[in-house]
Amino acid sequence: MTYQAKKAGLKEVEQLVHEQAVYQYLQENNEGGQMDKDQMLFLHEAISGSDLADAAAYRVVSATLYMILAHDTHEKIDEPGDVVQLTRKEQELTVLAGDFYSALYYRTLAELEMIPLLRALQSGVQETNTAKTNIYQLHVATDEEYLTQLALTNAAIFAKFAKYFMKDETFIALGCQFFLLKRLKMELATYQEIGASRLKRAYDHGYFAKEAVTNFESWLVAIIRDVKMEVERLKEESEPLSTILEKRIIEVIND
Repeated sequence: MTYQAKKAGLKEVEQLVHEQAVYQYLQENNEGGQMDKDQMLFLHEAISGSDLADAAAYRVVSATLYMILAHDTHEKIDEPGDVVQLTRKEQELTVLAGDFYSALYYRTLAELEMIPLLRALQSGVQETNTAKTNIYQLHVATDEEYLTQLALTNAAIFAKFAKYFMKDETFIALGCQFFLLKRLKMELATYQEIGASRLKRAYDHGYFAKEAVTNFESWLVAIIRDVKMEVERLKEESEPLSTILEKRIIEVIND
């Protein structure tokens, strides 16, 4: 697929998501999650080359984006001890927004009669929730396990999707590490802005102590450095990537 064709396909998927009237309402009132265009890009890459017609493939990607939106929206619900707390009304609206996205996801895949994919993505949701619990409660024994669970909180759904469409393990690992890198950079930006991060407890607990850093920010910067190197390695070892995806990966690495 050419660069221009890939861009046109991505635009089609984005339009399918945005054309929902309730989605537009939620965005205008700042209640729903923002669609992650990088998730869209990786999902589109994963489904490319499948036997699905373009129109069906676009709908499948948009349905999966709704599930990711549901997860990201529910993620906005406060954990105990968060610095910024939502009001009760904001929490209720956030839950309703997440439920709305879930309903769109189920309806779309049911209409397409893709029940096996529905089951695969549901297992991704379960892995996401388990990983979130393991991270929050620090139910991990090693540094490697901590990063693996943290990656799953943002990439488990993508991983199940890519595996369903028979992408190789290197490509799946690349996507997982890419989304981990984005999460770590977001946590660093949040910490620099408001002095808080959901990863601070892991630092206080003593993970990655071998780095011998003296503060949380330096600890996080060191982890980001290592994950960047892993993304670069996987990008070189992965199957040929589309130009648009490769450019985006390089952009995030160098940002």
